[in-house]
Amino acid sequence: MNQDDEKRMSFTEHLGELRTRLIHSFIALAISVVGCYALSNQIFELLAWPLRPLSESNVVSFEIVDTDEDGNPVVAQQVPEEKSRAEGIEWTVLNPLEFILVKIRIAGYGGLIVALPFLLWQLCAFVFPGLHANEQKVVQVLIAGCSVLAILGVGVAYFGVFPLVLPYLLEWIPDWVQVQLRLNETLSIIIKGLVGFAVAFQFPMAVLILVYMGLLTPQALKQYRKLALVGMALVAAILTPPDPFSLLVMLLPLALLYESSIWVSYLVVRRNADEESA
Repeated sequence: MNQDDEKRMSFTEHLGELRTRLIHSFIALAISVVGCYALSNQIFELLAWPLRPLSESNVVSFEIVDTDEDGNPVVAQQVPEEKSRAEGIEWTVLNPLEFILVKIRIAGYGGLIVALPFLLWQLCAFVFPGLHANEQKVVQVLIAGCSVLAILGVGVAYFGVFPLVLPYLLEWIPDWVQVQLRLNETLSIIIKGLVGFAVAFQFPMAVLILVYMGLLTPQALKQYRKLALVGMALVAAILTPPDPFSLLVMLLPLALLYESSIWVSYLVVRRNADEESA
């Protein structure tokens, strides 16, 4: 067997491995989608949680009915407190298929997120044999850093911004306007907001990649700090509801991440210098 046949067989083996990993990935994705569809109602309740007040317990108060000679209450009637606009949310659909389509969208997004670690593992298992040891470490750091920052961004949006801002915006609606949230559109707003925060928090990783490639230096990061803050403020204003508080909630972590990326960039530059000298 000549050298060309050996290369052709090697290429064929790679194609066979790629096909096997794609089949495994599709099976895992299909299982995740089916599972998320079965739990789509519970997942939607989790996604809709930021629209509800932080305390939804049935709070009651006591209305004084009669008092004694000293003014002390002797008869008190238990009455429920009036609910806020955010507590009286009514979900609506405009056609019989909308609820089913919403469940399918939830299943698709949820299944992709659930299967994503397995998909990344399959991708790395296929690509890593062709990379050097230092390149594998770089890819591992990128995957770990992007994952942590994405989870951090989603957490800030889910627990910090949305529960405080969205019910607050609902309270601005006049009493003569009936609050009804369309299921499909509201779900899109929540998902886009979570994805927007996850993407925005990838900024430090983008900076570190540019520094690693030699296209950016720590000195440049310091020099353009003010310009970067203005850009991050614009991004925060676009990705958050029109409220100053939510803008600050997103801008503050981004600013801290930018400052931390400056210090980490020094380590990247020093490591590149050590590798070149070695």
